[in-house]
Amino acid sequence: MLHARLLHYLDAIARYGSMRKAGEKLHTASSAINRQVLALEARLGTPVFHRLPRKLVLTPAGEVLLQHVRRTLRDMEQTQKLIDDIKGLRRGDIMIGIMNGPATTILPIVISDLRESCSGIRLHIRIIPQNEIVRDVVSGEVDVGIGFDFSPDPNVNVFHTWTCQLGVVVSPGHALAQRKSVSFMDCLAFPMIIGDSAMSIRPHLDILAARTGVELDPVIETNSVETMRRIVATGHAMTFLTSLDVIAETRTGDLVYVPLKEVDIQSQSLSIITPHDSRNALSAILLERFRTVIDDVLHIR
Repeated sequence: MLHARLLHYLDAIARYGSMRKAGEKLHTASSAINRQVLALEARLGTPVFHRLPRKLVLTPAGEVLLQHVRRTLRDMEQTQKLIDDIKGLRRGDIMIGIMNGPATTILPIVISDLRESCSGIRLHIRIIPQNEIVRDVVSGEVDVGIGFDFSPDPNVNVFHTWTCQLGVVVSPGHALAQRKSVSFMDCLAFPMIIGDSAMSIRPHLDILAARTGVELDPVIETNSVETMRRIVATGHAMTFLTSLDVIAETRTGDLVYVPLKEVDIQSQSLSIITPHDSRNALSAILLERFRTVIDDVLHIR
């Protein structure tokens, strides 16, 4: 990695065609700049500049290097601006588009943390179906999108993605509660409440059923994770969710999460996305808090 001062030296030499002029602009002795450039060329094993009688001209290697230099300087400038915005942050608004499940599990934890550290941030939260979140992020309707199994889109930036293993969720008194893991076939003997076709978890369950040659026969179908959790807690049914979906309940002992044995099953992917060119300082704070919370829940260190 090039030293920050050397980046500025190379950029100025390329602009003015002279180490003397670059030194005048940067208030640095041209001899000091020359030593840095010579040391760089020795390290690279090739000249960066052609030394002509009246001017310094970039070599082909220098042209490639200058692209990197200017891209890095632009990134440094944008990053410094973002840091300055965060340091001086007092208040502002963030629009979040989030699926039902994460909205009732990880979002309250993040909000609690933000209220203590950044009380001036005002959140606008929309519960949005999976297939609409990417659209609203691209259009600028929301600043941050959070949900499972998004389709790739070149117009969004994926801040981070976590792999979330599917498992069985039961009440503490359920016959499966003491297992370290269960197979999908183990579950078929018990009444089920499962997500309907509107939920991102349903395709994974359909794949499991197809692989085992059975048909899903739930007693209840719903598009509400909260409904699934509440009914399971009564002991009248079991369901399939990820550990993220039952954070609070497993910590209090009201529900038990048991991983599925099927190691080849496609896990759900929880992602946080933003507009491709987003430089929102408020969003940056929120994104880091989400990362910390989810890493903690998934025991990522």
